[in-house]
Amino acid sequence: QSFTILPYANWLDGGAKGIQTFDVRVSEVTALDSFLTGIPLIGLVAAPVINLLQALPLIGDFLAPLIGASVVARINVDVPSLAPSDTPVAYTYMVTSFDGVGISTNFFPAVGLSAGATAPTVITMAGLGGGAYSDPYTDRVFDIEGSAYDVPSVGVLRNEGYNVVSATPRGVRNSGGIMQLDNPFFEGRDMSAVIDFIAAETPATLDSPNDPAVGMVGTSYGGGIQLVAAGTDPRVDAITPENTWNSLNASLYPDKTWKTSYGSVLYLALVVTGARVNSLVPRAVLTGNLFGRISETAQAALASSGPTALLNMVQAPTLLTQGIQEALFPLRQTLDNAETILGNGFGTTVKVAWFCGGHGVCLDPINPDQEAMLVADTLDWLAQYVKRTGTPADDIPNFQWFDQLGNYYFADTLPYQPSFNNRPDITASSPGGLLPVVPLLGGSNSFFALPFSLGGGSVARNAINVPVTVGAGTQVVGAPTVSITYQGLGTTRAVFAQVVDDSTGLVLGNVVTPVPVTLDGKQHTLTMDLSDIVYTNGSANPSTLTVQITSSATAFENFTSYGLMNISEVSVKMPNRTA
Repeated sequence: QSFTILPYANWLDGGAKGIQTFDVRVSEVTALDSFLTGIPLIGLVAAPVINLLQALPLIGDFLAPLIGASVVARINVDVPSLAPSDTPVAYTYMVTSFDGVGISTNFFPAVGLSAGATAPTVITMAGLGGGAYSDPYTDRVFDIEGSAYDVPSVGVLRNEGYNVVSATPRGVRNSGGIMQLDNPFFEGRDMSAVIDFIAAETPATLDSPNDPAVGMVGTSYGGGIQLVAAGTDPRVDAITPENTWNSLNASLYPDKTWKTSYGSVLYLALVVTGARVNSLVPRAVLTGNLFGRISETAQAALASSGPTALLNMVQAPTLLTQGIQEALFPLRQTLDNAETILGNGFGTTVKVAWFCGGHGVCLDPINPDQEAMLVADTLDWLAQYVKRTGTPADDIPNFQWFDQLGNYYFADTLPYQPSFNNRPDITASSPGGLLPVVPLLGGSNSFFALPFSLGGGSVARNAINVPVTVGAGTQVVGAPTVSITYQGLGTTRAVFAQVVDDSTGLVLGNVVTPVPVTLDGKQHTLTMDLSDIVYTNGSANPSTLTVQITSSATAFENFTSYGLMNISEVSVKMPNRTA
């Protein structure tokens, strides 16, 4: 077996060079391991738990036939022979942030970088709970669940001529401090310290003193920090966030409805990876799971985390990529980011791409060119705005997307802009009916549809159904709007809406939207937008979608929600454009 090691910076200091010893755990992967780690959401927790069990004395030996054995190998490294003094080499460095907290940071030189030469830099950040990337050769980027991202890896970026820096967020693994969920006053300032390190300690191309030519890549938690960094540090030259958020409250607690599945699983992932997180987070998860509510203090903490208020300061060209099956951070989050940045007065360049994927499961056909296109766009973005070689990013459409059939489309405008839709809205209505509200039974994502039900949507059996006819050659790209007149009694504070593709029986985007209700015996009327969807009827005949108003959804399951609603009218309208 061969190994690679990322040396600490002080190993490369003339006097400290010598033989270094380190231990590595080598683990067997069994069929059971592969099965468990391959289950959506569950795999997020299974992988670190298996690793922990394999390392435990006696228990690891007892379970070895099921989960595989592991051994610890001791490796001696002759640093002087592997890293001559005049060779740019990768290393780990503990960056000191504003409050004295150490941020474990890895540096990788561009492929072929010679002594005395410089290169532009790309910072790549991992998803929630992940540490700094340490493999300079891999051509794929994976999250802690083992799912591949559509972002360029350290190896790809180095081959493109970039120095690459990856940092472990505060509160995670070797970095110090407490995780504050990409708070600008903590993680944002950590990124500024990392940029200072790039300028002072690496062979970086500088735009001016202490101002390196630097871009950022990353997804999820590693996407949120890009928006925060660009909003707080003008030295960031370009960002490419994927599958990230605008508002954590709107994502995890939309319309005061707690997202049980993702809130629980993401926090559990932090626990099993040993992350040290703001104490308000576990309290929010506990009260959200038990009662469907989180405190005002927890809401304020979520509001302070991420980019919401900072987008008005973002000047770095921004390429936003979001999964259509993004059950954690719905498509509206990326449109809110785009709209705010475009309107901030700086003339910032913003482009948006939607693809089959996200924090969820893509059950639709995936275009075979999708991954290559997304990676190529990211590299073109960095080439133009960080490396400054040509204008390849100009050829990226302002908005591009893949539909439920895997077909590719693009437009000059975004779905919220008036000129995007060129046909009258599609409309439909229903007289409604009685809707009993009971947890689990008959709702979207009931346990009959595991494992996909945990975070996404499935056809509900207990629902008010509104058939919607979609004409031939028509596309729906954006948010449907529903209006509901109802009255009822009960404890529930929300029912749930989703759009089903009748030709496949799949919920479009696997996304369910909470609809806030008040069951006090009085009649109420509400109008609201549902989550954005993508649908194309490219046939010569009309097709049908069904909007369902249902009693429960596993993604938001609340076992205190009961009641009976009489829905007397439901009307639906959907945006409409030529396919």
